[in-house]
Amino acid sequence: MRTVQMKNEAPRAVPGENSSSFLQRLRPFYNRHRDGVIGYSLLAPMFVFFAVFSLFPVLFVIYLAFTEWNGVLGLPKWVALDNFHRFFTTGDYLVTLLHAGLYGLLILVGCMSIGFFIALLLNQKVKAVGLYRTLWYLPVLVSFAVVAQIANAVLDPVTGLARKVMERFDMEPIIFQQSVFWMTFWLILISIWKGIGGTVIIYLAGLQGIDTTLYEAAKVDGASRFKIMLYVTLPSLRPITMYIAIMGIIASFQIFEPVQLLTRGGPQGHTNIILHRIYQDAFQSFNMGMASASSVMVLLFTFTLTMIQYRISQRNQT
Repeated sequence: MRTVQMKNEAPRAVPGENSSSFLQRLRPFYNRHRDGVIGYSLLAPMFVFFAVFSLFPVLFVIYLAFTEWNGVLGLPKWVALDNFHRFFTTGDYLVTLLHAGLYGLLILVGCMSIGFFIALLLNQKVKAVGLYRTLWYLPVLVSFAVVAQIANAVLDPVTGLARKVMERFDMEPIIFQQSVFWMTFWLILISIWKGIGGTVIIYLAGLQGIDTTLYEAAKVDGASRFKIMLYVTLPSLRPITMYIAIMGIIASFQIFEPVQLLTRGGPQGHTNIILHRIYQDAFQSFNMGMASASSVMVLLFTFTLTMIQYRISQRNQT
């Protein structure tokens, strides 16, 4: 049998020839950048995770801030700056933003001041100090849903423990759920109790990191305990205090669980805060555009406050 090959016929490609030649061309690049290729290959899953679950949601929320969409039907409708105009001119968005800042400030001051003095006590050499440190940190590990259920059981206007105690001492029962002062008080108190353990741990680590020779030199110079605290301990803890303050500012605009589980924004909206209002817009009113615009404003406001505080701290250090 004879096979005739036409002169103009192109040679047939061998399976795998293109891929092998491509790999051969990549081999010099791989040899020159082997460490980088291996490193980025190991980091690739993390980059993909960050892009899918962090970067894309942030960019999508920024886009939705300029649209009107119910989150279920149709496509987002472009409305430009209408949502931001509504944020500043109508509704109670600025009020809820102010509430979040005020509550966050009170909680931050309470956690920092009380946590600092507790850390001073736990830094002493006493028996079972590890047990005391564990007890102070336990509230951080308890779910806020559990804490809220206990608080609701205690403050129940009919069968609550607080009502029974007041009746026991012939006091007029207080309906806490109808009092702005008392619901604000319990909201702040429970939040401080829940978050003070983290502040104590950070301050305790800072106290143990202070050079003991500074204390010895101050004692040799005849400094009192108050002056040692004022001129040695507090300046040494300035970076840690700055870190706690910045994280507290960020957390103050992320308060949601206490309001949702304890007050639901009541009474009469006086304990409603911006994050709870965003939740109401998104999942109760199905106004994703307004909820996204409010989220963007919270991001910008938090970033601005953080940068101002950071600049002030850097100026004080110089």
